[in-house]
Amino acid sequence: MNIIKNIEIKKLFDTAYIFEKTPASLSNYLYLAIIFGLLIILGVVAWCGYGRLAKIQPLWRKIQMRVFNICFYTGLAGLFLIFFRWQGVTYLGSRFFLLLLFLIFIIWAVIIIYFRVIVFPKELAKFDEQEKFEKYLPRKTKAVKKG
Repeated sequence: MNIIKNIEIKKLFDTAYIFEKTPASLSNYLYLAIIFGLLIILGVVAWCGYGRLAKIQPLWRKIQMRVFNICFYTGLAGLFLIFFRWQGVTYLGSRFFLLLLFLIFIIWAVIIIYFRVIVFPKELAKFDEQEKFEKYLPRKTKAVKKG
């Protein structure tokens, strides 16, 4: 794969390379556009997949929204940045914003993983316990009006 051979790690730590106002628009950014497009599609798939679980267990809605938001909005922002790069827009097409978007994605993903692994099981157990408790409580009945 030529794309992997073209990547130079040293350039990612060069500030002149990262903060270049208008980097060359003729490069392998089609691959990034495909990745960002796939992120949008993954967000929609997560919306549909977790939607089924959310009907069974309402707490899954929290994870559904978080996964959809990270995939959809990162993909959308990435496509905008790639478009600005392709058009040669000063500053918005710079590598810094792509790097910033990548870092935001990583931090956001770590927060979602933390929620899914640590917080969500506790909330799920609490919800199940609450359901078991409410199962034995008397339900309110509607009074029927006569006459």
